[in-house]
Amino acid sequence: MEKLSLEEDGVAIVLVASDADLRQAVQQLEQCDELALDLEFDQNRYTYGFNLCLIQIADGRGKCFIIDPFYIDDLKPFFLLMENPAITKIIHHSNNDILLLDKMGCSIKGIVDTDVAAKILNYERSSLATVLKEEFGKEIDKSQQSSNWNKRPLTEDQLRYAAIDVIYLHKVKSRLLQEIEKVGRMHWLEEEDYLLEQIKYTESENPHLRLKHSYRLNYYQQYLLKWLYTFRENLAQQFNKPAHFVIPNEALVELANNPNTDIHEWLNHTRGVHGNLKKPKNERMLEDALQEAKEAAKANHISHDYPEHRFQRPLRTPETERRKELLTAVQQEIMARYGEYASKLIINQSLIMDYSQNGKLRCTKKYGSDIVLEVAKDLGINIHVSTAPQQTGE
Repeated sequence: MEKLSLEEDGVAIVLVASDADLRQAVQQLEQCDELALDLEFDQNRYTYGFNLCLIQIADGRGKCFIIDPFYIDDLKPFFLLMENPAITKIIHHSNNDILLLDKMGCSIKGIVDTDVAAKILNYERSSLATVLKEEFGKEIDKSQQSSNWNKRPLTEDQLRYAAIDVIYLHKVKSRLLQEIEKVGRMHWLEEEDYLLEQIKYTESENPHLRLKHSYRLNYYQQYLLKWLYTFRENLAQQFNKPAHFVIPNEALVELANNPNTDIHEWLNHTRGVHGNLKKPKNERMLEDALQEAKEAAKANHISHDYPEHRFQRPLRTPETERRKELLTAVQQEIMARYGEYASKLIINQSLIMDYSQNGKLRCTKKYGSDIVLEVAKDLGINIHVSTAPQQTGE
């Protein structure tokens, strides 16, 4: 690839598009105490699966490395850099980046998430664009936000956009952490960042049952749906298209609901079915998959009964309502003390409902649990704490 000669706001943009270039870039980046990181990826938007498309790293010293994984065979030097806990990784809204890296076999350490930092400071909206505007009065161009990062060559506008996502993060971190120090909430951020580092990528055990209206199917139909779902995944991978581009989710559920339909007619009268699926060879494959599913269901004596509705209304008794009212009062006071948006990191409706049903406060965040108990004590409310923690989320 051609050598890049681009600059954004005084920062040189360096394109890394070979294994040799990556090793050289990592050698330079290893000398830094802090790095700003962002990933561009495609998650079943243009292609099949959850795939890395671009890596941006700013060193805070005037360089932004744009690493193009499409031209690199071995990303291990980058992974080792990310796993080094001695180097701080500044990321804005890191959840998906962490998940993707973990999926690829990299356990990133040393995270400081500036999106979480903004939430701790009670930002109503914590996007990077909002933080830059409010803290520095800087407007950034987000027109490339919906780019197809799978396409090559990358345009100059795409590269500038990618760089902008990291070149200001050192300043953002410095400013936000100063403000967090002033309000005495640094331990919040430290715990939140630690919890982020524990995130692991997992595949859903029964992804077919997450499709809309799949719960309306009987056991037999759900069994067929699982086979059809697997068939669609395999074909989507072959076409390198998002699975719902091959057969829309609602159409897949509809086929499981009416498995005796004429497949040829169904394919030609169902909106959103990928054209390649209508080819005779693929049509026969779908027919065979459905027939195999039916035979397997029969051989395994799959029932035509309907499963009991999995959703159960929360128990409502005078005691559950009393607990709900007490913890809601605590929530209101926390909002008054720490701000409406910062309070969501500490307590939310899920936590309140869980407490109302079980009578135990189950929270994985120590600082959050401490605040709830402190506020409850100030209000004269006795809260029981569980020894079995539950992730409260945001």
